[in-house]
Amino acid sequence: MPDSVSFDRIAHRYDATRGGDERGRLVAEAVAPRLPGNRLLEIGVGTGLISRAFAERGRSVVGVDLSARMLAHARGRLPGRIVRADAAALPLRTGSVDACLAVHVLHLVGDPARVLAEVARVLRPGGLLAVVGVAEHAQHSDVTAVLRDLNEALYADRPRRDRPELLLPAAERSGLRLVEEFFFAREERETLTPTEARAQIEGRLWSTLWDLTDRQWTTIVEPAVAALHRLPGPDRPRPGGRRSHAMILRLTDAAGEGAPLQEP
Repeated sequence: MPDSVSFDRIAHRYDATRGGDERGRLVAEAVAPRLPGNRLLEIGVGTGLISRAFAERGRSVVGVDLSARMLAHARGRLPGRIVRADAAALPLRTGSVDACLAVHVLHLVGDPARVLAEVARVLRPGGLLAVVGVAEHAQHSDVTAVLRDLNEALYADRPRRDRPELLLPAAERSGLRLVEEFFFAREERETLTPTEARAQIEGRLWSTLWDLTDRQWTTIVEPAVAALHRLPGPDRPRPGGRRSHAMILRLTDAAGEGAPLQEP
């Protein structure tokens, strides 16, 4: 079983490279109306940008994350409501939250099925889980074509763990049933130059690039960098906007039994 991924190594530049406050606003605008109730848990809370946007809408939010360095930023945004914990062993009582939020995180956990079972445990009966996952380019260009091919190559031997066809059967086994699917605009920049795309790759900005072997870097990544280098107009912006896929799931069955844990 693969390990969950900690974002300690990128905590110092996470907000600047993942959309900043706009990230939280866009997610909250799209998802909050679909998650009624007051008590909200965010797994993979990171630096707290998204949870703060929900808190500003009047929600009582608790956030958990593996990364101590990411949580150092989150504590200033959600004082007293942040806990370092594994999403596969949540430190909350059974049936204690109305809704749960997982934004671009389930592809990073070691065992998504176990995390979904834990989410089902802490949700109240009828509670909702929002999963924001696989993103796609809303507009296409020669740059996005290279990035798409690179992404497909990176996942050729290890499909993303948050793809709906993999997540939904596991979710159903924990009593979580799909009630809605939708897309919304992602928080990243709407334009991207070949030079900027190369810099993101060579700087290993994305977690898919962090733990590659030298052979994988040579055979998969370097051809993509070379393809970007060959594109005309290296500093001419191309359309680069992305949209995120989201699912709303409802807890329809009793959550699994387990020893109740204390709320933070």
